[in-house]
Amino acid sequence: MQALNNYRIEWRYIHPSTFMYGTTLQFKKEGALFKNPLMPSGTVIHAWHMLTRFDIDKAVPSLPILRKGYHYEIKLNFDVQPPRAAYVKVTFYRKNDSELSYLIIEKEDEITEFKFPQEAYAYKIELINSGLNFLLFHNIIINESENKYPKHDTTTNKIEIINKVIHQTNTTNGGISYGKSIE
Repeated sequence: MQALNNYRIEWRYIHPSTFMYGTTLQFKKEGALFKNPLMPSGTVIHAWHMLTRFDIDKAVPSLPILRKGYHYEIKLNFDVQPPRAAYVKVTFYRKNDSELSYLIIEKEDEITEFKFPQEAYAYKIELINSGLNFLLFHNIIINESENKYPKHDTTTNKIEIINKVIHQTNTTNGGISYGKSIE
């Protein structure tokens, strides 16, 4: 039997992607304390990356390498005022750095299951403001799941959505044909 991998992601440094305009940021024993009541909603507070280029980013990767096709559980551990005023977005990328899919987690202290996409090459995690006054960030826990099939796979695949739109457009165009027909 193979041991399941567990990862703990912490915020212990200021990265160039960290929002610092008007921010008070303190790194304490219990976590990172972020205060900025005037920060606009929808702005990324901090980001963690699986892949970085040190010559450009001046940072080392801060996320573990996840295995393609494996199922994982992610748990957010932070305190925010007002409640539910911050969320996390996990974005999966292809090898050519185009976005493959994403997962949005809005509830802290709950476990969310997801499958690392087979086509994914890298991913990043962004902590996003949704009208907060202050945030005490403890950590993010990623565990390899024992379940081969999670109850809710909440990733959104953009290719599937585009294919549905194209298919619906082709079937509802009123019989008008564009381009050459193959007979």
